[in-house]
Amino acid sequence: MTESQIITHERVDDIPLLLHVLRERLQLDQILDEQLPRHGNWQGLSFGGVTVTWLAHILSECDHFMSHVQDWANARPETLGQLLGQSVRDTDLTDDRLSEVLRHLSNDTFWHQIESSTNARMIRTYRLPRRRVRVDSTTAKIDKQGVSWLFRHGHSKDHRPDLPQFKVMLAALDPLGVIVAADIAAGNAADDPLYLPIIDRLCDDWQTAGLLFIGDCKLSSLANRAHIHQRKHFYLAPLAQVGEVPEQLTAWVQKALAGDVRLLPLKADDGTPWGDGYELTRSLAASADTGPMLHWKERVWVVRSQSLQEAQQRGLRQRLERAKAALLALTPPRGRGQRQFTEPEPLRAEVARVLSQYHVEDLLTVRLHRDVARRAVRAYGDQPARVAEQHRYVVQCWRNARAIQQQEQTLGWRVYVTNTPRRQLSLEQGIQCYADEYLVERNCHRLKGRPLSLAPLWITREDHAIGLTRLLTLAARVLALVEYEVRQQLKTQKQSLVGLFPGQATRETALPTTERLLKAFDNIALIVIHTGDRVERHLTTLSALQKTILRLLKCPVSWYQQLEQDSG
Repeated sequence: MTESQIITHERVDDIPLLLHVLRERLQLDQILDEQLPRHGNWQGLSFGGVTVTWLAHILSECDHFMSHVQDWANARPETLGQLLGQSVRDTDLTDDRLSEVLRHLSNDTFWHQIESSTNARMIRTYRLPRRRVRVDSTTAKIDKQGVSWLFRHGHSKDHRPDLPQFKVMLAALDPLGVIVAADIAAGNAADDPLYLPIIDRLCDDWQTAGLLFIGDCKLSSLANRAHIHQRKHFYLAPLAQVGEVPEQLTAWVQKALAGDVRLLPLKADDGTPWGDGYELTRSLAASADTGPMLHWKERVWVVRSQSLQEAQQRGLRQRLERAKAALLALTPPRGRGQRQFTEPEPLRAEVARVLSQYHVEDLLTVRLHRDVARRAVRAYGDQPARVAEQHRYVVQCWRNARAIQQQEQTLGWRVYVTNTPRRQLSLEQGIQCYADEYLVERNCHRLKGRPLSLAPLWITREDHAIGLTRLLTLAARVLALVEYEVRQQLKTQKQSLVGLFPGQATRETALPTTERLLKAFDNIALIVIHTGDRVERHLTTLSALQKTILRLLKCPVSWYQQLEQDSG
């Protein structure tokens, strides 16, 4: 009699690789379980086990929805059971369990302990230098009605001011841009004060002097700079064009254009010309928090970027064209339905509005011309023949070539400030350092786009929003670490990877992204054949590219091969 067979098929893909990074390299499940001991009534997977399994689902499926995790896990019982060292029950990854994960992650004290332990493990495992930290903020919109203490209307970086939002402040560590801290704030909070709590937490946690904090112009408020200097750390940021800064910048630029200072040529990392600039030093005095008055020397970099200058010149020309067209449109030709100005004052007000709208007040010369139309009127009754006049005012405008030329010379200039000693950071090094600001901005892009999709969030509870955002920053850490390690290994070994790009079999790259590396593990499957009491397991044979990626990530091939072994 022929024994019946039951054949099951499971998608394995990149799950072993992801769980190796999460459990072996970062030991995230152990960190979570140490911070939150198992409750007496908690059965099945531990809190850490549930969290790393959910993270593996998020990174593998590019999907953070809680409702999808249980079905995903149920379709991979053999894979997850072998990799986690225990069977995954139906109740281990329900919405209720995942909600508990988010509730605990939303607790500030618990989260800060996890963050500190995870950072220590990352820095030790990947030998990350603690010298430069980039700080930036982003927003996440909530697709719901109503507001709360967290979900507020404010300036939207997503161009959706109609939706409530909350803010996410991120700190990322050079040179790989891995997130080391994340804070959540209300959507209408001012950005400037959000920098200090996250900076203070890193300083207290690391107990390292001389950190360089790099950020955008919102970091450069005098209060922030004084606070960082008081803590014996350094800052690097462009000055916001507010207060006295525009007048100061004009004076500094005029000195450069007049030849009163020597401009230093600046180059990009690849040696191509980037621009030029010069440095000056000034004394500052400010009070940090409620402490005594601080006095320190600040280096000011007045820098002109060629690419920024060209972009601003193009923008100026476009504004001039649009302003001229808008001005001429104020007084169209006579005709039915065409508005005409018969008094000069209303037209002058409209001209001033257009010039202000396009910021070209001194660059266009405008004159109002009184236009008179005459027509003969025949005699009628006792009215003699006459000539009737209708007058209107017409806009005439010309470009002020000299003013435009002077304006173009001042474009492309920015002011950067730092308290870093010159022996530690030269002008050229500092500009190149700030040019890598994309490292933290890339985290924002990954969080809000694929694969993590933070915005928009389809949730209504504040603790879920906070917990999920923090969970996704843990996933972003994995993306950055995988990418960093592979690129570093390829650079050390002077190698490239071939086969990552579909349809381009011979294309090489030494700078692969984590998304492409994980995509290379698609369609790895585990087939399990049950024949009576016998069980056979067959795993898709790993390709040479997949084995190379595993080697670069120090992930033993056995993490895949063990799936073919009997777990009993």
